[in-house]
Amino acid sequence: MQCPVCSAELPNTAKFCGSCGTTLSPQPAPPPAAPAYHQQPSSSPVFQQPPPAMNSSPSYGFAGNAPPEVKKKYKALRLIAVLLKILSVIAGVALIIGGLVMAVAGAASSTRTSTTPTFGEPGPAALFGGLVGGLVLIVYGVFVFVFLYAYAEWMYVFMDIEENTRLTNEMLSARK
Repeated sequence: MQCPVCSAELPNTAKFCGSCGTTLSPQPAPPPAAPAYHQQPSSSPVFQQPPPAMNSSPSYGFAGNAPPEVKKKYKALRLIAVLLKILSVIAGVALIIGGLVMAVAGAASSTRTSTTPTFGEPGPAALFGGLVGGLVLIVYGVFVFVFLYAYAEWMYVFMDIEENTRLTNEMLSARK
């Protein structure tokens, strides 16, 4: 069996087309054959009507019809999502730069000229504290960036799900 819209090959038991989604109605049962003694020869050619269309409702996006226009909702949420993305980039970059500055400052303060440490003079602890603190701040910056950016993307996902649900509802309403 072939799909009447996209001509894809389908099994005979298919209820819809796997390629374009067209709903297929069951094939009508063939009319019972008339007994041989009732048939009369005809001299005129036999006119056969084309089979009825399987799906007379419009198939959006496949037969040249455009889907219905769905307006965007939740403009404030879209603005918040954009602002969250911008904030994630700013916060992530600032924290990573802060971590690099902390690591460099710790490394620079740990250099000393004398071999005997005196009280209040930075030593190896400054190097260790600066490098570890800087590394922790860099990891935290990456985490903040990923978390805020992902949160903004989830907002878009839920808004897209709502929009697609409304679009599907309008398309199904138009098929009836």
